[in-house]
Amino acid sequence: MCEEYNGWTNRETWAANLWIDNERGLYEAVQEEAERIAKTGISFAYVELAHYLEETIEELLDMEEVLSAPPAQRKELISMSKDIGSLYRVNWSEIAKNIMNEIEVSA
Repeated sequence: MCEEYNGWTNRETWAANLWIDNERGLYEAVQEEAERIAKTGISFAYVELAHYLEETIEELLDMEEVLSAPPAQRKELISMSKDIGSLYRVNWSEIAKNIMNEIEVSA
């Protein structure tokens, strides 16, 4: 059974990437972190970025964070959670590699 979705490993990975690309504050934070990591010159920098992505999204979607957020932000976080679904199934490395490749191309 092939789970690939719109060129990504699965629907969860595609949805997480879509949120990262389309939510301005999140996008800017991820780009800044990716550029910082890229400047370190470490091998397999995408691994560090993947870890950052996973932690960041997990923190954003933590139930306590969601419930304590202002109503408009709460609604957006709930939508993100529903759209992505299982964070366990997200291929963070795939998203990180894609981001790092974009940074290398634009550098």
